[in-house]
Order: sequence, then structure tokens, then C-alpha cells
Amino acid sequence: MPDPMKDLNAFQAAWFQAWATASRQSLEMWKHLFEAQHRMLHQVSKYHRDHVEIATGASFTDKYGKRAHDIDPERDV
Repeated sequence: MPDPMKDLNAFQAAWFQAWATASRQSLEMWKHLFEAQHRMLHQVSKYHRDHVEIATGASFTDKYGKRAHDIDPERDV
């Protein structure tokens, strides 16, 4: 006569092994996700945009001088 406890123990061992493997894979997936997110957020300090003020007049520090703001539509018609 077959032993029912032996079959039950084998089933529980197989189920536990499958559960442990699935848990390990899911934790590796979360670890990979967090590492990728950390790498992405770490690039913000490297590739961020600086705040640039609008040029207000012709000077050595202004990039475009005053030419960007002196358009006269009545004169240019």
C-alpha cells in the first residue's frame, strides 16, 4: 500500500522549492528595477539644465544683447 505521507511530503517539498525560486526571481527583479531607477535619478545631477536669465541689454555678460527684444512691427512692415 502506498504511503500517503510520502506523497504529501514530496508535494510540499516541490511546492516550497517552486515558491522559493519564484520569490528569489521576484526579489532579483525588484533589485534590478531599483538599481535602474537609481542610475536614472543619478544622471539628473549630471545632465540638469541651468537656469538662464533672459538677456536684458547689451553687455559683456548677455548672450544676445538687446536685439531679441527690439522688434518694431510698424517699422518692419
